Amino acid sequence: MNMAIIIGLMVLGVIFVLLELFFLPGISVASIIGLCCFGAAIYLSYTLYGALAGSIALGLVLVICGIAIWLFFRSKALDKMALTTEIDSNVADKRNKVQVGSRGICLSRLAPMGKVLIDGESLEAKSEGDMIDEGSQVEVIAANQFQIVVKQIINS
Repeated sequence: MNMAIIIGLMVLGVIFVLLELFFLPGISVASIIGLCCFGAAIYLSYTLYGALAGSIALGLVLVICGIAIWLFFRSKALDKMALTTEIDSNVADKRNKVQVGSRGICLSRLAPMGKVLIDGESLEAKSEGDMIDEGSQVEVIAANQFQIVVKQIINS
């Protein structure tokens, strides 16, 4: 009867660990229950049948977990969870195209940061110091990969 309990706990541990690996990503209740079942099976093996049986149970648990992890990495389950698309652009691409002297329109109020439309691109820009209202004409006075600085063009 005791051996049936130990085997049942190991089977339950395998079921919960496989459930965790293939259906419930992350550390959830299933993995905790599975590890508790394995721990209980190992503990009962050591206490009821001695060191040899406990060591065999521990070895079985390690082999079973190793096989489960190996199966997980060979399966398509990992492909469904992992990001496979490559990102080939960055934020600096648009900012590098803006040249000093380019002109545009404020899409939002710059206080001191806001959106501007320069060369058909909506970009985030910083005002030279003063607040610039939406719809105002602006000119780029500095541009690097981190920020675009603009000043208001005053029509006289």
